[in-house]
Amino acid sequence: MTTIQRPASLTSALLVRKGAAVPAGYSALTAATRTGRARSLDANVTSMPKRRRLPDIRTRISLRLDPDRHLKLKLSAAHLHKNLQEVLIAALDSYLDEIGPTVKNGNCACLEGGCSEQNKSCEHKG
Repeated sequence: MTTIQRPASLTSALLVRKGAAVPAGYSALTAATRTGRARSLDANVTSMPKRRRLPDIRTRISLRLDPDRHLKLKLSAAHLHKNLQEVLIAALDSYLDEIGPTVKNGNCACLEGGCSEQNKSCEHKG
């Protein structure tokens, strides 16, 4: 004879604090919970210093590539043992160094880092 099991109800025993979840088969933590050592484990976790993230001052852009260019970029990055961003930044730097002297016949202070708030004649400002 089979017995019909009723659905389990959600109780506080089933809830876990954010970041403290572990796989169901993790026996070390379940053993620590049974012996009462779980509180000491939590104390060790909370006493560790937190890593602070430095603010990222870079600007994020989006670039749309056709499939052929994307494949070439990925293959180039793989062969150079670099990530896509490193390859794109190197290519952009090379391009900007190449065209820099041709912008306004080399008289653009903005490309040399000289564009400032005091420069009212700067054409690149909105």
